[in-house]
Amino acid sequence: MMAQHSDTFSAPELYLLAAAFDGNVLFGLPEKEVCQLKGEEVFKEAYQQLIHKGILTPEGKITETGAFVIQTVEQYYNSEKYVRINNVMFAFREKEHDELILLVEHEEHQYELRIMSKALVFKHLAETFPFVLREPEENEKSYLKIELSNHERRETQNYQPENNMMNLEFFHLKEEPQQKYNSQFYQQWLIFTKDEKLIMVDTVDKKYYHASQYWFLKLLFDELDFPYKETRSYA
Repeated sequence: MMAQHSDTFSAPELYLLAAAFDGNVLFGLPEKEVCQLKGEEVFKEAYQQLIHKGILTPEGKITETGAFVIQTVEQYYNSEKYVRINNVMFAFREKEHDELILLVEHEEHQYELRIMSKALVFKHLAETFPFVLREPEENEKSYLKIELSNHERRETQNYQPENNMMNLEFFHLKEEPQQKYNSQFYQQWLIFTKDEKLIMVDTVDKKYYHASQYWFLKLLFDELDFPYKETRSYA
């Protein structure tokens, strides 16, 4: 895991940093225009906060720390796809790169930038969502996913998962049209366990499935660009 700046940033602060490379859109943040509607004071305060955090000097020059943070924001900006898992947005460099860029949303719309190795990301996911390391049932080798019956669906809709539920979304920006119902561009899955079975809910098509562990992990690995050759070592 690379060194990281531990401060959190507001959306206006991040947009000021993005201005260094003419970036006007930061995926997953409120639009810049929304921030601008709140008046100039919002960006003046953000500018002062960047000085306070050592990102800029009092004269407005970029510090060494600031250069690193801006470089990270630019790498986040240049990602061709994004994956959101609950409150964390993942951005990508080359597929073979060992690290991901994370934008973690905290309370009161504060954001934390991190650079983390894929192995450590997998470790954190497994700790947060125990079903990531779930032992598949024997019959799961015979199917990818099976749609729930109407009865099972009604039961599941009223079910409150005991373990943390994963909200998995992905956005492939090169796919057209960039619309919710284009599954090549966007998908959202709610993932949890019920009666030792893995449940995956397609929120766009409003379909409920028993999913095999193999299919779930393939989706997770493909979207986060985890290398398959390291699956065993990750687990």
